[in-house]
Parts: sequence; C-alpha cells; structure tokens
Amino acid sequence: MPDNAFPRQPMPARFESLRNLSAGGWAWEFLRRNPDYLADASRFSGTAPEILAACGGNRLIRQKTRLSAAERWGLFFFPDPSESGYEADAFWRPDWLTGIVSVQANPAPAGRPCSTYRRALANCHISHLTDPEGQEHVRIRGNGDAVQVRCAGVSLLGPAPVCLSFLVGTSETMNERYRILTAAHRIFEAPDTTRRWTRRALLLRNALIAYDCERDGLTIRQTAAMIYGKPRADAAWAAPSRAMKDEIRRARQRGRELVNGGYAELLKTKRNP
Repeated sequence: MPDNAFPRQPMPARFESLRNLSAGGWAWEFLRRNPDYLADASRFSGTAPEILAACGGNRLIRQKTRLSAAERWGLFFFPDPSESGYEADAFWRPDWLTGIVSVQANPAPAGRPCSTYRRALANCHISHLTDPEGQEHVRIRGNGDAVQVRCAGVSLLGPAPVCLSFLVGTSETMNERYRILTAAHRIFEAPDTTRRWTRRALLLRNALIAYDCERDGLTIRQTAAMIYGKPRADAAWAAPSRAMKDEIRRARQRGRELVNGGYAELLKTKRNP
C-alpha cells in the first residue's frame, strides 16, 4: 500500500463506539471475525429464532429449540455478525459469562411502579429473549455498553406491572458484587463522551485493529500508522528503539488468539469498575 493511501485520521476513530464496552461486547467483536464462526452462522442461518420488533426499537426474541452449533461458541443462537458488540443480540450462555446480572421480578404493588424498569424502558434499548426452557433473559443497551440480565420470578411480558430487584450470586465477594451492580447501573446514565479509555480496553482495541490490518494485508508499519498516525509511526521506525514494532507484533498475536477462541477468556474477566 502506498503511503498516500493512509487516511488523514488514524483508524481508532472508527472504534470510538467501543470505548465503554464490557467483556461480552469485546468477546463478540473478536468472535464475529472468526472464519469458522462465520461459516457456522451462515450454515445455520435458517435456524434464527423468531424476532419481533417492539416499540422504541426494542426486540422480542423467542427461541423454541436449543442450537448446539451456537452453544459450542458460548451463545444461545447466532447473532448477526455484521452488528457490533454494542448492537448485536449476542446472548451468552450463563455458564460462559462471569458476573452475570440477575433480577427477581415480582408483581408491582398497586400505585408503585418500578423505577428501575421505567428507566430501562425510557432510556435504553432492550432485547428480550425467552430461551427453549422458558427462561427469560434481557440485553439492555445504553451509554455505549450493554448488560445481559437473567430474569427470575414472574414474566416481564405479562399484563401486570412488575417490580425488579437485583440479585448477585453468592460466589462473588462484596467488592465484586459492587463492581457488577455499578456497571449494570451505568447503562442508565447519560452518554459520557469524556470517559477515557482504560488500559485494558486500549489493548483490546489495538489487538482488534492489528487483526483487521493483518487480515487486509497491511504491514506492521502500516498497522502502527493506522493506530498512532503516520507521523508518529514514521518517527518510531526511524528511531533505534524497537518498542513500537514489538508492540504491534504483540497486538497482532493477541488479536489472532482472541479471534481463534481466546474471546472466551474475556467472558470470564471481571467487569471494569
């Protein structure tokens, strides 16, 4: 690729929407690039669950039978691989996802609507999945992130108003429970465009970019220019230090690992506070 083919802005601008993603969203970003997964998704495209559009951009999903081909990837079914970690209805199997949020739904007392449920309906996009066993799961998208919730108690789809209370498993420490609930509540907040990338998120972003660049035939130097901009990459290549070169090679390797099965590690990683 000639030097003048580089964009004026480095590639990370395309990945800004991933800044606030949690583990499940990042895992999906790498999995949807896996050639074997894409082949399976194409092969089983006729087994997609019933999806109904609801008001406010929400979705109702009914899966009538288990799909072992999707379960081996950690999913209930095959989401649309063209959709990002924020957009896709990537419902992970509970045995794959650490720190999953659970809620108990009870009939709401007369005249006392549930503030949590009302905030979710008003401020977020909701995908509601009923799995083959009749268990209800909800994926709530807001503030650049998505939280997967497992529901117990009365159905959220019933005619009567419900009141929700958060539940956290007994295996977590108090600090872990606090992190899980804090992250779950963050989706209700107004979008925070000033929130800085965490070091972990930057490493994942760069691994994603490095994988895409290698797949598209770009060199390590061109990949560095995509991430850091051409002037900074040129300066690094002219200097005696190999730091940036080694960093890009590590990012490439990490990207390959995550795409080729390592994404499952992310699902077992505690959410960032």
